[in-house]
Amino acid sequence: MLQKSISIAPLVVYRILFGLMLLYGGISSILKNDIAERYTEPTFFFKYYGLEWLGYVGDQGIYILYGIWLVASVGVILGGFYRLSIVALVASFSYLHLLDATNYINHYYAISILGCFLMVLPAHAAYSLDVWRKPSLVRTTIPQWQISIFQLQIAIIYLGAAIAKMNADWILAAMPLKIWLLQASDFPLIGSLFQYQSVHYLMSWAGLFFDLTIVGWLLYAPTRKYAYTAVLLFHTLTGMLLNIGLFPLLMISTTTLFFAPEAHQRFLQKCFGNPPSPTSKPTAAFSWLMPIAVLHFAVQLLLPFRHIAYPCNPIWTEEGYRFSWWVMLAEKDGIATFYVQDSQSNRRWEIENSDYLTPFQEKRMTIRPDHILQFGQYLATTFEQQQHLVNPIVTADVFVTLNGRSSRRLIDGNINLATQKRQLGHYDWILCYD
Repeated sequence: MLQKSISIAPLVVYRILFGLMLLYGGISSILKNDIAERYTEPTFFFKYYGLEWLGYVGDQGIYILYGIWLVASVGVILGGFYRLSIVALVASFSYLHLLDATNYINHYYAISILGCFLMVLPAHAAYSLDVWRKPSLVRTTIPQWQISIFQLQIAIIYLGAAIAKMNADWILAAMPLKIWLLQASDFPLIGSLFQYQSVHYLMSWAGLFFDLTIVGWLLYAPTRKYAYTAVLLFHTLTGMLLNIGLFPLLMISTTTLFFAPEAHQRFLQKCFGNPPSPTSKPTAAFSWLMPIAVLHFAVQLLLPFRHIAYPCNPIWTEEGYRFSWWVMLAEKDGIATFYVQDSQSNRRWEIENSDYLTPFQEKRMTIRPDHILQFGQYLATTFEQQQHLVNPIVTADVFVTLNGRSSRRLIDGNINLATQKRQLGHYDWILCYD
């Protein structure tokens, strides 16, 4: 079944949609002043565990990477120098979002994954500049698995989001959706409905039902059109109500791959005419891709459940939270006050976070224990160098509110952050609550 030959049209359509989405995303990022706020203004970057080696390319390098992002997006759309374009696009996009862990958003992670799929598939083998330059590249068919991997990835994203919503806050308290809906009471036409508790619960449960079942409706041909209409309505509405960036466009574009290949072929023929016939037999599929795909999906299925290995609520601690498709589950706000103490003279400094972090970084740091640890250790190093302290003591008073609850202390305020080691395991200085 997975080796069954189907039209290449779905892969071509998705190549175009993916390039358009990333082109829009790059332009939008520039217009929002992300270059300055996220890359050239910060003096310190929070690192992912294991990626501490990832260095900064300099302010000029950031501008060059954005230029590569935009030019490569056009190359992907047109299928021009496709292999180079898609690699450059995925590499530049991924680097920019891996550089600082405060940038993490689920759909950035998803875009990098889907981009890697496109890197090894022949999405340029029809309706592309590469085919115009080199007609021998033309293909009309691909094996079914080259589309199935996208469908499976989307299924994992929706399933992970659904499982994550099966918690007391979402089901029994309609949180955090209640908070966001109340803030959107001025939304045109339907905003006045958002003040009612029944609407909060209805939309929370509908969101869970949507995530849990939408892939099934998309796979079933008789309901596919109606399901895709639901995808359009659901993601358009959430995109307008909530500030979630490219996520609606990502899901709306990628779920088109559930439509039959014939539908994509008709769309391409209507827009661009009939493709040329192949001038040679297609090369065999890469045999090494299948074991890599199996390994990838094994990780994808296991990773969302790693939070079970941690003792606390992952929405509170964020241990096992990232890279798990936990979407829109938390409304968190925090305040963190750091202190640096000379271990010899007991002289003590109270830190002004804004002297070291941008407002965006500070907002993310105050609710994430691993970022609190990194910042504490950065302060220790800074004071060792600037104040010539020996083994400075760094502590922090951190209070966080989660989904409308009263503010609570997040970490042990007496722990010396300068002596703690970064790890994948649980940090026992995080305070857990029932």
